[in-house]
Amino acid sequence: MLIIGGGPTGLSAAVFLARHGVPVTVVERRTDALGHPRARAINPRTVELFRDAGLEPEILSECSRVYDENSQLIRARSLPSPELRRTSMARPHSAAGTAGVSPCAWAPIDQDRLEILLREHARKLGADLRFGSRLLDFADFGGDGVDARIEDADGVHDVRADLLIAADGHRSGVREALGIGFTGPGALGSSANFVFTADLEAQLRGRNLGVGHFDLPRPGTVLLPHDGTGRWVLGIPYHPAAGESLDDFTPRRCAELAAAAVGARPADITIVPQLGDGTTVLGYEVEARVAERLRSGPVFLIGDAAHVMPPTGAFGASTGIQDAHNLAWKIAAVLAGRAGPGLLDTYEAERLPVARFTMEQALLQLRERTGRDVPLPADVRGRRRRRRLRPAVRLGRDRRRAGRRRPGDRLRAGGTCPGRPGTPRPATCGCRATAGRSPPSTCTAGARCCSPDRTAPRGRTP
Repeated sequence: MLIIGGGPTGLSAAVFLARHGVPVTVVERRTDALGHPRARAINPRTVELFRDAGLEPEILSECSRVYDENSQLIRARSLPSPELRRTSMARPHSAAGTAGVSPCAWAPIDQDRLEILLREHARKLGADLRFGSRLLDFADFGGDGVDARIEDADGVHDVRADLLIAADGHRSGVREALGIGFTGPGALGSSANFVFTADLEAQLRGRNLGVGHFDLPRPGTVLLPHDGTGRWVLGIPYHPAAGESLDDFTPRRCAELAAAAVGARPADITIVPQLGDGTTVLGYEVEARVAERLRSGPVFLIGDAAHVMPPTGAFGASTGIQDAHNLAWKIAAVLAGRAGPGLLDTYEAERLPVARFTMEQALLQLRERTGRDVPLPADVRGRRRRRRLRPAVRLGRDRRRAGRRRPGDRLRAGGTCPGRPGTPRPATCGCRATAGRSPPSTCTAGARCCSPDRTAPRGRTP
């Protein structure tokens, strides 16, 4: 099995496959992990999958912070400003509010730490991890597998695999080579992200901040705790179409921008490099799109290669890891002869609707939490409009069922049911009560019904 991409999704696929005894090779062009945490947490369902793989204790021990009843997602003008909105990030509960909906809680582990754990676990299970290598090209032989050319420091090597799993990110070269397009709004904006250290105890006022959405220095600014030791991640929108670039974010300017967001002096802000070469600022494209297909013969798309969504809701990494789990056990079952090859077709059938729905939820949360005018897919706009109109629709339906009766109208016994005998009593009957009795549920020949009038039967009013 050949996996292209050694991020959290590709490494998770390696773990899930290797624990079933499936030989797997992972190709990743990076040689080390980023200092930027990128994904900040995995959701309870994803923790359940890692529990099954024996990783939950290690993941929980590496969590950089704790989500408890005091953990907050806030929206405000800046960190010290009055809050415009506050949302608890505590462990989810059932609808009754009495029991957890999962045996696992959110795990606020940064992506760089999660990747290290996954690397070690995949190696222990026998996975072949080739960091510092890249896919040059591949040939799809349908039912006979895939031939790929891999380049590393020692040269170019040919690799033959039964299946190829593309986990090579939102700019997936595999997906582009297959000509698979996208649906969804697409690009939503650009963000400059950097890490800084500062003592924000006074500005936090005792709050356990999980995520902060601020209007300063620009609307859409996001503040995240990095590792619980005074390091913070700040994301600030910028506009390449207006001539802005990452080069504009010098250490001095970053300190000024961070100071505006957190209510501190620039002199109290220290910008921290994110890469070994001293890079301090990384760009991030906020996008929302889903691949039109998740499979092409022996090639499967998972993670960001299959779907990209805004960071609001922390859906991205978890959705990709759940892709990997869904696909891995099916591959293992087919290779072991416990299922036919048709089982692999269910991967796209199951995960594509999940990806679309999750992208929609991320867009809705982006609009709700940041106030940004986010384009929504047409079907989402239609559902939101139907929800808004639902009370009016119910009211109109009730009025129709009540016939032409108006407030203050009295009812009298009279008239004949307009329906046919033996059929359900029609809503147009206008009948609400016969003289002293409830209306019949079905029509009978010559049944007496109530009709709007100003005269009421003896002792009977609406």
